[in-house]
Amino acid sequence: MIWNVFRRRSAVPSAEVQWWRDADREAAAPTSAGVAQLRAALAAQNSSVDHEAQDEMLEAMEAVLAAAPAPLPTVTTQHRVIGADACHFTAPVTLVADVGVPGRLFLTSARCIFAGGKVQAWPWHRIRQVMRAGRDVALVVAGQDAHVHLQTNSYTDALLIVHLSDRLRGR
Repeated sequence: MIWNVFRRRSAVPSAEVQWWRDADREAAAPTSAGVAQLRAALAAQNSSVDHEAQDEMLEAMEAVLAAAPAPLPTVTTQHRVIGADACHFTAPVTLVADVGVPGRLFLTSARCIFAGGKVQAWPWHRIRQVMRAGRDVALVVAGQDAHVHLQTNSYTDALLIVHLSDRLRGR
């Protein structure tokens, strides 16, 4: 194990590392052709350590492609934090800054809401950017020094949060 530190790193990334780089690039703005190309590259890999995760990433991009032209979905929920807002998405997440507090994220017509230990809400006009890294999502909120760091359970949740947030923010 200690010898891993002294191993020489290859200048050429492995096919799997390159696949993930390509997938992350494609996930920013998925296209049918890009997803098909990634699927073909995955099929060409003989042995992939992350095959299940790679399949999950492809399914997430397909979910974004399906959601892109459609009107914003409406999720029926009776959660008290929604109030009079229309709810467009909900998913279980963990708020990392509060020592991994599990909760639920709601994307509504007026704001992004985290309901866990305590309720936190950020109106869309204060959210400057929504970024994804793996299954994690970060919200850049005006007036806050630190990003709001959320851990999701799946690539689909992470990609849909970014996609729907951009639409709700009018970007």
